[in-house]
Amino acid sequence: MNKKAWTIAIVFSLMAGLLGGIGAEKATAAPAFNHPGLLHTQADFDRMTQMVNAGTQPYLDGWNELVNSPYSQSGWTPRATATIIRGGTGQNYALLYNDIARAYQNALRWKISGSAAHGDTARDILNAWSSTLTTITGNADRYLASGLYGYQMANAAEIMRDYPGFDVAGMQDLLLNVFYKPLSERFLIGNEFGGDHNGAYIQNYWANWDLANMAATVAIGIFCDRRDIYDIGIEYFKHGAGNGSIYNAIPFLHPGGLAQWQESGRDQGHTLLGIGLMATIAEMAWNQGDDLYGWANNRFLRAAEYAAKYNNGDDVPFAAYEWGNGTNGAVQTQTVISDASRGQMRPIWEMIYNHYANRRGLPVPNISACAGLGRPEGGPNSSHASTFDQLGFGTLLYTRPAGSGGTAALPGGNIPDGIYRFTVRLDGKAMEAAGASNGADVRKSTYTGGANQQWTVTHLGGGQYSIRNVQSGLYLDVASGSLAHGASFQLWSGNGGDNQRFAFIPTGEGYFRITPVHSNKPADVTGVSTAEGVPIQQWRYILGSHQQWRLEPVSVAVRLQSHNFADRYIRHSNYRARIDSAVSPAGDAQFKLVPGLTDANGVSFESVNFPGRFLRVRANGEVWLDPNDGTEAFKNDATFRRAAGLADPRKYSYQMWSDAARYLRHSNYLLYAQAGSGATFNGDATFQEVSP
Repeated sequence: MNKKAWTIAIVFSLMAGLLGGIGAEKATAAPAFNHPGLLHTQADFDRMTQMVNAGTQPYLDGWNELVNSPYSQSGWTPRATATIIRGGTGQNYALLYNDIARAYQNALRWKISGSAAHGDTARDILNAWSSTLTTITGNADRYLASGLYGYQMANAAEIMRDYPGFDVAGMQDLLLNVFYKPLSERFLIGNEFGGDHNGAYIQNYWANWDLANMAATVAIGIFCDRRDIYDIGIEYFKHGAGNGSIYNAIPFLHPGGLAQWQESGRDQGHTLLGIGLMATIAEMAWNQGDDLYGWANNRFLRAAEYAAKYNNGDDVPFAAYEWGNGTNGAVQTQTVISDASRGQMRPIWEMIYNHYANRRGLPVPNISACAGLGRPEGGPNSSHASTFDQLGFGTLLYTRPAGSGGTAALPGGNIPDGIYRFTVRLDGKAMEAAGASNGADVRKSTYTGGANQQWTVTHLGGGQYSIRNVQSGLYLDVASGSLAHGASFQLWSGNGGDNQRFAFIPTGEGYFRITPVHSNKPADVTGVSTAEGVPIQQWRYILGSHQQWRLEPVSVAVRLQSHNFADRYIRHSNYRARIDSAVSPAGDAQFKLVPGLTDANGVSFESVNFPGRFLRVRANGEVWLDPNDGTEAFKNDATFRRAAGLADPRKYSYQMWSDAARYLRHSNYLLYAQAGSGATFNGDATFQEVSP
């Protein structure tokens, strides 16, 4: 998503959440977070305590690593200071990361053994920093500080949140107003403190910069009980514009269950840092019930296997990687994997191994070998600042019995199943199939309503989709599964290949990248041409309008979820349209999105359980489910423009076709078409299209 769109989305989302609706409406409480629920749950601590007390291996070896760490000793006097500088003149950030390591390790010793001396030490360190630190500054490296130390500070604080004398409110204030708002949020999506990514081109910063701040965002959201902040981190993981989101961090899928990491051509130290940070995000989300480990068909597992295999000394495939850097996106290229820092050991593998092998029961031979080499995992040491990038002690903290499973679930997809036409932002022309047999070209031409210009979209799970041409039933496919620029989009029989799986990545204002998951190179109009019949190819995303597509429903069944009352959906009740929760019968909240009755470029909402009745705006602005009488007046009143959401451009707002100033919105839970502005109105007029 572009910078401005992300900024608008988040500002309006936060304001709407704070202000709520109007009249009798009251904001719906977000689901409560599990506490403790960052990297460790209470069940984890109970397991550690039991195993350590019983002398069970490898827990006991992991415990001894912790006990023997110089940073886990009680009685430390904190060195809190008002200003932390990372990068440039006067650097003093070692004060912060040393004290966080001490707070975290002492917190672990208290939680596992019950030692009050260690609990008091952890509490006093955290309280000292929350009452003293006011600023994190320096050059661009300050964003590394906000991310790395933000997620670590939140994890130490989460362990201590119920400890006597711990200042929870003070720590929440520190994390929100020193780490998150001016730094992590600004870096990822931009806000009132400035543009995202420090004003650079979106691909300029390596994946680990995003990932550190994504980890901080997820951790701070949980610790501060801020669902809106947590959701920003989760959404960025799935669809973010920068290099830390999952498809950008893991751009290429290779044979043999391997996937190339974004920094693999740079060096292995930063590659492993990024792998560890993505695992950290996935582990925290798992403990809140969201399975990011499995998102995108276990894409992260394949990347971790790739990095582990290469750092174990084996060869791996490498595809040429391009990115844009600086402020203008000057193209840079890496053609070989880097052996710099190859074989470096970081305490990241136990978390990953125990999830995939023991929670999920999946084969991970290369990850298993890496974990075995580093067992028992220790923690930071004074040899180099980079050893403080991870909290460590994975053998103690993450070892779990085989078959331990879990209750986290994959988040849903972002596009409802159904039939769509795809129109390119460049000139509004539609993607079409040039034939109906294997190998038929895919191109773009003026939309005529033909079945060769309509596509059946089906969610396969984890945010990946198949796309089939309605005319032929054949699948959208990248020729030969090529990773190269310029590989053709074509039709082919279904084979389940990664070159026939796609993700829809929001780019803002209602447009998406249609991205083949094997290459992360979206559907691209060859030569940026506006001519008829121009072929569609794959190409590195360069923010071009020729790579952004609008998904316009031809026949799509959806529920319309309120943006600011997330448990409520548009439904009809005695034919009056309103928003309600727990709708029964379920069909009352299900609508078929069809081409607009008055203009096929718009959309109309036909009831699923009362076919022939449509959401229609009456003369007084009320919205009812009325039967189509075939008149032009009815068609106008029941046709809407499907626009980017006023409160969140990843969602939708619906303008009346005949009066663009009026939007569908809820007021006192009833649906109207009204004109308005401001955060409350924008939230009331924004909806998410979700599958029934």
